[in-house]
Amino acid sequence: MNNRTKNSIYSLILIAIVATVWFYRDSQKPKTEKLPYIFISGEAQGTTFNITYSDSENRNFKNQVDSILKTFDLSLSTYLKNSEIVKFNQSDSFTFNSPYFYPVLEKSQEIYEASEGAFDPTVFPLIEAWGFGPEKVDFPDSSRIEEIKEYVGFDKINFNNQRVVKEKENVSLDFNAIAQGYSIDVVFDYMKAQGIENMMVELGGELRVKGKNEKGDLWSIGIDDPKAQAGQQSSRVAIIKLDDEAISTSGNYRKFFLYEGKKYGHSINPKTGYPIQRDIISATIVAPTCMEADAWFTAFMVTGLEKAKEILATQSHLKAFFIYEDEKGELQQFNTENLSENIIL
Repeated sequence: MNNRTKNSIYSLILIAIVATVWFYRDSQKPKTEKLPYIFISGEAQGTTFNITYSDSENRNFKNQVDSILKTFDLSLSTYLKNSEIVKFNQSDSFTFNSPYFYPVLEKSQEIYEASEGAFDPTVFPLIEAWGFGPEKVDFPDSSRIEEIKEYVGFDKINFNNQRVVKEKENVSLDFNAIAQGYSIDVVFDYMKAQGIENMMVELGGELRVKGKNEKGDLWSIGIDDPKAQAGQQSSRVAIIKLDDEAISTSGNYRKFFLYEGKKYGHSINPKTGYPIQRDIISATIVAPTCMEADAWFTAFMVTGLEKAKEILATQSHLKAFFIYEDEKGELQQFNTENLSENIIL
């Protein structure tokens, strides 16, 4: 072997060694490259939606989300005259074609039973009577409320995965207290099916998250201070981090009306037929799905604090944060133990 050949071999060996060392050192470096985060927004269900997500393919899902939410409303919106739920309310029975009607019926029955009737989608006639629906009306008299209560109760319908039937005439459904959360789940599941690993899907103040935000942290949500005056910049009483969870939060501290000196919230008790203003003035529910968080928020605004605590003890998959008024009218806070590690403020 001549010197020229030897030198060539040594050069190749040296190059191989250098390349090996470079690749090894490169593999040990922290990966700083971040996937681009995309933001899309729009209007739906009388409010707005905002979605933030990362995608290596830089895809924009705005048109697909708009289409999903439009189809969803054609099934479950009481504000669209040709929706499936409106057709059911105007008939004795209904065979639904969309994939959305049955899941919300099934979950509604589950929460209706677990909440001992505090959550009840057949409350729709009472919502209309009190002017909280599409049509505005005057304060109803007690005899009218008693009449309506005769056809309020989720046990007054029967259903399977294709059809829902009224057991009593005039029963009507309203899924507004669960459907908005469910629509978030539907969009979330679509995005997840496209391979999206990091996202926040928000609609009307309710949201569901997966993975991390653009800073590489868990998504964090602020809870407004009920003492802040309307129109002022809201302060936060808590910030809650979410780990692949959904959250629904709101309250009656701004949603109420006065009649003859008495305060009424916009939460209707299906058992009494009247709007109520319980000790809970703000409820935040964290759950695996936004459909559950949405519905349970409504239920707990009806039950009040002590009953809510009893129910929560049987629902380990739920986390709750309540702001309530004590006997002296002072604001207090309560959260379930399983939420404590999520609270960062």
